[in-house]
Amino acid sequence: MTARLSEALRRLADDVPPARVPDGLFDAARTRHRRRRAVVAGALAVLVLLLGTGYALHPVALPMPAGPRPDAPGLPSRLVDPPLRTASVRHSAPGAAAMLFGGPAVRTNWFETRMAVVAADSDRYRVLDGDPVVAGFEASLSPDGRYVWTGTSLLDLTSGKTTSNRPDGYPLAFAPDGRRLVYADDDTTFTAPNTYRTPYVGVYDRDRAADVLRVSVLTSWVPPGRTAAMSSDGGHLALQVRDEVWLVRVDDAGTDRFAEPYRKLPLAGGRLAGAGSWLPDGRSLAVLGRSTCADCPVPSYPRTWTLATRSTVDGTATGGTEFPQLRSRSFVHLIGWRSADEAVALVGVPGPGAVDSPEEHDIAWGPYHEPGTEAVELVVLRRGATAPEVLFRTPAGITDLSVAADLAISGAVRESGRPHYGPPPFWMLAVGFVVVVLVALPVLSLLRRRRDRRRLP
Repeated sequence: MTARLSEALRRLADDVPPARVPDGLFDAARTRHRRRRAVVAGALAVLVLLLGTGYALHPVALPMPAGPRPDAPGLPSRLVDPPLRTASVRHSAPGAAAMLFGGPAVRTNWFETRMAVVAADSDRYRVLDGDPVVAGFEASLSPDGRYVWTGTSLLDLTSGKTTSNRPDGYPLAFAPDGRRLVYADDDTTFTAPNTYRTPYVGVYDRDRAADVLRVSVLTSWVPPGRTAAMSSDGGHLALQVRDEVWLVRVDDAGTDRFAEPYRKLPLAGGRLAGAGSWLPDGRSLAVLGRSTCADCPVPSYPRTWTLATRSTVDGTATGGTEFPQLRSRSFVHLIGWRSADEAVALVGVPGPGAVDSPEEHDIAWGPYHEPGTEAVELVVLRRGATAPEVLFRTPAGITDLSVAADLAISGAVRESGRPHYGPPPFWMLAVGFVVVVLVALPVLSLLRRRRDRRRLP
């Protein structure tokens, strides 16, 4: 039975016509296999090339090259907001800066803490991102423009690196020579109902890498901004503690580095004028008085500031012609003095919708960044003048500003040219790489299909 079935199946198989294999079938299959391997090898080669190019173009932190600059250092005559392609300070150091600035035009939804600097000798723009701080209040530029000091770092703009020579606290002021830094201990404590207390304020010497003075506060909160000033010789500290200015000698610090103020000047609702409050003679101090006016340029912002000088010996007002008033200004930050009769300051210009806050709030919490500021002006206040001389005004969208005091006091200004923003940041290179890969692979696949269709019989 089995033999008959096998014989029948064999006869059926013999009757089936043989299968015909198309001519060149195996050659075509071998060719397609080779093409696929070539496409994969080409894609890998493109990938390696793009990765190598991205690595080669990745900005690295390099110090500024030595040698003379093409332009004399100065404040730029024009300021622009840096585009997204602007390189980071840490990846491409700009060198000593003329201005540190921020505001809605600099920040974006993706870079909410973005600030920018522009170099002193050329229109090299760079950006830095970190803590959400305000330029001119919680972030400051050193008098020579070399360092940016924020609450978390002291950044050297000539190398793009964070220096280890930094006090452990948030910034209050640079000394006029930039070697000493006034800071407040950031280990603040909350006390009911709505106040904070600062343990101490210190003066840090970068050359010694140590504190040379500490002043115990405890009874009040010392906010960042215009609340401290060092004398030009670095030997005296003026510190605003609520409604008083404390004067402290660095030499009075003992072995524990704590010292008591030798004089307390009542402010009567005013405030310390800023980091440049000490006059050139070292025996007088500038303070700001505050009042209101009925005919201010911004009716909803009747705040008027008056600059006055007081003796550090007995606290009395020093003689001389008055400085011009600053009407409808949200803040005043004194940078320094060209002479005993000429002061240089940054002032905030409130927008049309800005509303002045109560004076009690400012004494308890300020001076601080004022909401509603639409621009910042760099001005010169001269005794006997009817109005301040405006040297510079920030464009729309730039509301926070810190300048290199040495350039502002000397009046050095350079003509702005074409801005340059450094090498593209790494995130932009990464996005470009992804786009190129996503476009290249479909294009290669389309070309391969067209070639295959042309070669089919």
